[in-house]
Amino acid sequence: MGVKLGLFLCLGAMTLAWVGCSDDPAAVDGATLYSQPLASGNSFACATCHALTEPAANGIRRPGHQIGDATKRTSYKNGQFTKMIDAVNTCLVEWMAAPAWTEDDERWQALHAYLDGQAPAGTADNVTIQIVEPPADLTGGDINAGQAFFNSACIGCHGMDAAGTQRAPILMGSLLEADYIAERVRKSGLETSTTYPNLNGGRMPFWGADRISDDELRDVVAFVMSNEPVPSSPDAGTGGNPDAGPSNCGSTHPRVGQTAEFSTLFHGVSGTATITDDCTITITMFNYDGTGIDVRIYGGKTAGFLDGFAMTGDLLLPGGYNNATLVAKVPPLYTLDHLDRISVWCVTVGADFGNARFPALP
Repeated sequence: MGVKLGLFLCLGAMTLAWVGCSDDPAAVDGATLYSQPLASGNSFACATCHALTEPAANGIRRPGHQIGDATKRTSYKNGQFTKMIDAVNTCLVEWMAAPAWTEDDERWQALHAYLDGQAPAGTADNVTIQIVEPPADLTGGDINAGQAFFNSACIGCHGMDAAGTQRAPILMGSLLEADYIAERVRKSGLETSTTYPNLNGGRMPFWGADRISDDELRDVVAFVMSNEPVPSSPDAGTGGNPDAGPSNCGSTHPRVGQTAEFSTLFHGVSGTATITDDCTITITMFNYDGTGIDVRIYGGKTAGFLDGFAMTGDLLLPGGYNNATLVAKVPPLYTLDHLDRISVWCVTVGADFGNARFPALP
């Protein structure tokens, strides 16, 4: 997923540290599995979204409920599951971008034993998760209150004062609209989720009705929208792609000459992609706000880009792209046979900001 192995955000100290991140059952214990990302997933860990108890010892509010008593519940995910491993696998697959575990997996057994050691005697109340629409009126928020909430909740991924981390993008100066901010807070998550309905994309966890109130949401919107814009840089043009100069490719593939328009999913992505030769796609009138975490043009043949490959360098750019021209290259060992679509793809969290699908070949 493009994540630097072992880099994680220590939610207790709120500092970045290098540690040995491993999926080897012999090298981890339950506490490690709770607190650190898996090498096979993205930069999220259980602790990213769930404290053991609430209020958390470090005062951080997370989007998910406490899980120190989870082994004592009788059902999970609003009654959809009776086995805790099924709930854990929802987190692994849908939020952490990692493969599911089986009941005989030593990692599952170690995590369960660790959490069970935190749990009180007897049974614990089951959790109700409420996914709700944001309020229609987002005005009237208090900027200072929003900053205080942000730095006690959103800091875990977006950093102090929305300055960004390796886990989530900088929001200062992003010029996001109020409706967009509120929709992401309330309904972010995989659109293909089989557990949660009506999510709007990405790996960012949604905040349910009891995790952030409407008034708190208005405050956060006011704070994020109050940030001064980051000064614009000149158009990068090539998106940091060192191979974006003149091409030595031929023009024999039947896709050469095809064009496709980008869908606009997130971050203002739009533009026209044209296959100009056997290894080059030129994107004209390209628009994108330049934010995210390790965002590249990806090619592939599946909607989730599980077979995807990078065709540019990182596209992050203060001020973003405004009707720019971008050149993407098919990398060595790949050909135009390996793609029928491209995406402005956030590598770290597996999010499609906008994609263009070329016509089917005869």
